[in-house]
Amino acid sequence: MADNFAFDPFDPKFFEDPYPSYTTMRHEHPVYKKEVENHRVWPHYWMISRASDVNNALSDWKTYSSAGGTLVDTDVSLLPPNMFHMDPPHHDELRSILSRVLTPKRIADLEPQVRAYATSLIEERLAAGTFDASTDFAQLIPTVTMCTLMDLPRTEREKFLQWNLDTLGAADFTSPNALKAWGEMDAYWRNIVKDRRNRGTKDLISQILDAQLEGENLADEEVSGFCSLLHDASQNTTMNMITNAIIVLSRHPDQRRKLKANPGLWSTALEELLRFVSPVQGLARVTTRDVELHDVTMKAGDQVLLLYGSANHDETVFDNPDVLDLERSVKTNWTFGHGIHYCLGNAVARLETRVAIQALLDTIGDWELDESKLERNQLVPTRGVAHAPISFEMANV
Repeated sequence: MADNFAFDPFDPKFFEDPYPSYTTMRHEHPVYKKEVENHRVWPHYWMISRASDVNNALSDWKTYSSAGGTLVDTDVSLLPPNMFHMDPPHHDELRSILSRVLTPKRIADLEPQVRAYATSLIEERLAAGTFDASTDFAQLIPTVTMCTLMDLPRTEREKFLQWNLDTLGAADFTSPNALKAWGEMDAYWRNIVKDRRNRGTKDLISQILDAQLEGENLADEEVSGFCSLLHDASQNTTMNMITNAIIVLSRHPDQRRKLKANPGLWSTALEELLRFVSPVQGLARVTTRDVELHDVTMKAGDQVLLLYGSANHDETVFDNPDVLDLERSVKTNWTFGHGIHYCLGNAVARLETRVAIQALLDTIGDWELDESKLERNQLVPTRGVAHAPISFEMANV
């Protein structure tokens, strides 16, 4: 009998629950080919779903290159340059600068502000007994955190969020609307860089400006690339992680109540939530040579989508992977990638997710998701949520 399995990460019918398809791919189609109708760059791409294969690909940047872009069938030359779409040696040089300025202390100092803001958002909506976990809460926290981190005016937060939704949160990353947003962002960051170059302060952008490569200051376009990267990555993934965590904890009230009663569980609970949700479901690479894997040949120059979400639910790594267990000891996961592109902002994302959920547990405790109004808008690269209304009883407050 012919195999009629089909999976398209851009088809909305898979947005809510891609995991059965991932399981089938891991077992039967570990290297799965997807043809692209009306393609722009690649007529097809491959999907790799097993944890070991995803890990090996992320470890081998010489074979699985980021220089061709990490978004499926997207012309990276249309996007502002940043180290996300670079290979060594320049990637490593730029990454070392960001790692020096994004210090543990700078990240830890964000916590009181994130907590106060998250709590204020909830308290504003207590009387209503309901709010949208995405638009009224999760989308706002990373945007304001980014403003704090980069010393940007909070008054412009709506513009920052809209840019993010129009680019990384869009169905088409190079649509006319997306390209307009990319262009506006690029112009904005170039102006910010010019202003900060003469300011002489110690904010994050100014510190990047003060950094040097081989004894020379970074060019303005390199620094604006950093800004673009921080803007995009710091918002999109975290706001969807927070929303998805709220959804998951609504669907698992026993786990939610256990966490509220035992705050000491947070060390394991956070890693389990990150694994279970996998806010980044998949990022792409381009092969630099022919690759033979599971009796399939991927040709040099092919695009390959590495499914982080599938790796995080691989039964060869995790017992009962589709069960949420906040006491699970997660020793490894691919939520933030692996290898040279391992997410530098992972500590910020962890802090924001933990603090946001803690604020909810401390203020309302129990909540219920209105499943009929849950609206997902993306699966890759990020498991996006457009709307997720929740309700709660005043008696719980």
